[in-house]
Formats: sequence, structure tokens, C-alpha cells
Amino acid sequence: MPREPLARADVRPTTASDLETVLDLLGEAAAWIKAKGIRQWPARFAPEWVRPAIERGETFLATRDGTVVGTLTLCGDEIGAWDDRPGAAIYLHRLAVARAAAGLGRELLQWAESRAAAGGNEWLRLECLGTNERLRSYYEAAGYTLVADRMVGDRIPVAMYEKRVQPA
Repeated sequence: MPREPLARADVRPTTASDLETVLDLLGEAAAWIKAKGIRQWPARFAPEWVRPAIERGETFLATRDGTVVGTLTLCGDEIGAWDDRPGAAIYLHRLAVARAAAGLGRELLQWAESRAAAGGNEWLRLECLGTNERLRSYYEAAGYTLVADRMVGDRIPVAMYEKRVQPA
């Protein structure tokens, strides 16, 4: 698949050889949010959590001038949390931006929205830690609507957001 240019980065599907790069980028993002006092991600994602989405072609890398600056995954509703919501949708997971490219997140969200629409989806949906007020505000400022606050596994509060990417 050809690269898809963004204003400041190119996005391409990952390959099996990109696993460590994705894990490193997620680790960098996890360390940054932990330093902000937010516990949302593990210090290092287990490869078996990330590898299946790479193998299915659902994980992407953003690069700028040959340097990896971001990653995201677009896939189906893996945990069935959205079963009660109508409309064709794709789900955003593990969006991370290198600190050197701070500010690129909004651009990657827009890229994901365009890709979701191009795939015939009506919605782009995502979940984030319900107690992460800063991230919740970020998604709301980007036009995402809170659908529900739910508990996952009876212990993890999750905020569920969606954005219409195509008219009904």
C-alpha cells in the first residue's frame, strides 16, 4: 500500500519488522503520560498485544523525514463494548506521538477519520481511561462526543467517544 501524505508526516501500514519500533513509540508515550501523573498504559506493551494488529494490517506508522513520529491502530470492536451502538464504525486504538512531534496527534486523528470514511464507515470510535481528564478534553475539542462512561472488567473506568465521519 502506498504512503498517504499528511501535512507534516506520511502514514504507512506497518510490517512485522516494525513491531519493536511500535513498541518503543508506545513505551515513550507511556513514560510521558506517567510523568504527567496519569496511569493509562503499561510501561511497555507486551508484543502479543500489538503483533496481531500488525499482522492484520491494522497498525500504522507516521514518519517525517524518515523518522518515526507516531503510530495508531484502526480495527474492529475487539471487546464488544460498542455492541449497542448502531452504524458502521472503525475503532481507534493506541494512538501515540513521539515527543519530538508533539502536536501531530490531531493530524493523525484527522487521517484516521478520513480513512474510516473512505472505508465506508459512518463513525470513528475510541475509548480512553475515564479518569484521564486531559485526554477526554483533547478528544472533545477534536469533535468527539462522549457516548458513555463504563467500567471494563469491573475495575477500569473507560470513557467511550465517537465522531461521525460520514453522513448517515
